[in-house]
Amino acid sequence: MFSISTRSPPARRRIGASIVSSLFVSDTRPFCNFQHLLLPISPPCYSYYSRLSNAKMAAVTKKVNAHSYTTLQPEGIAVPRPSASLVLLDAQNRILLTHRTSTIGSFANAHVFPGGNQDPKDASPEFCAIRETFEETGVLLTNPEPPSSLLPQFSQIRRDVHSRTHSLTFNQFLKENGLEADVGGLIPFTTWITPPTMKKRYETHMFLGFLPLSSSSTSSSSSSSQLPTSDGGVETVSTTFMTAEEILTGLKQNSIILFPPQAYLVTRLARFLNDKGLKVEEQRERIKKWIEEEGVGKYVFEPRPEGKTKDGKRLILGYGPRGDVNRKSVLRFGKTGLPADLQIVEATEAAKL
Repeated sequence: MFSISTRSPPARRRIGASIVSSLFVSDTRPFCNFQHLLLPISPPCYSYYSRLSNAKMAAVTKKVNAHSYTTLQPEGIAVPRPSASLVLLDAQNRILLTHRTSTIGSFANAHVFPGGNQDPKDASPEFCAIRETFEETGVLLTNPEPPSSLLPQFSQIRRDVHSRTHSLTFNQFLKENGLEADVGGLIPFTTWITPPTMKKRYETHMFLGFLPLSSSSTSSSSSSSQLPTSDGGVETVSTTFMTAEEILTGLKQNSIILFPPQAYLVTRLARFLNDKGLKVEEQRERIKKWIEEEGVGKYVFEPRPEGKTKDGKRLILGYGPRGDVNRKSVLRFGKTGLPADLQIVEATEAAKL
């Protein structure tokens, strides 16, 4: 692996480009290939910023054109590509995460939510999130639920659909089996836009979804027997459901690598999912109420550096005026260029660090 500290500033900026782009999109089809991300770019770049003093940081961030974060792009600024990702909770309200391989270009070794770039044939971002979740984990969200007799065929169907060279498309697969993607079951759960300094940019729509609760009447349904599996090492080592507590403990110990979007959403959900005094259904109802009351689904995160901690070791990232102005990401970049010591903290707390 490469080491940022031994590279020249331009090389560090190229590395940073791949890191920041991978904050949002895990898809590795041609236009999101790692080699395409290693392009010279000008600051601001997060890993590059991590080498700056607080004084220099303030001077550089003043040069950022706030208007370039909007969907109306100034000349020379790349228009974000649409993409989608799904935060899926199982019958126990555990969160579905995929563990990326160490050799893949983006999100190497990281834990991420299933998701990727929106295809022209995807009817909506929600449809894209459901398709990507099926391709990457084998979990299929449809109306009606897929029949149990179809489950043994999922491995081959996933390979065929994901290959893009096979004649079978996801739309065709659903139609042939009398299924429809359950787009109505997904809840908008923030949008993240890649910074305007990137050559490759993405506008990633996050969604929250729930698998049916287990009961005597549904225990034999296909939804309760759909266990996530990896894609055979193409992009993921494993995929599994984990509790919010397990994820955040791993994050604190740096045994699990998360990027700011994943860390932010898991941290916000943990408030409800770690409450042992609530039943699963009660947790879900409170989550839905929180999303509606706070307007979480309308948040548009446009991450940008806002400074460094007082010891100069970690970077403080804000989310822009359309995101959550009350919270920040605090992190450093390790020798491999991946985030470490990542925390999601209140803005008032970040100012004290």
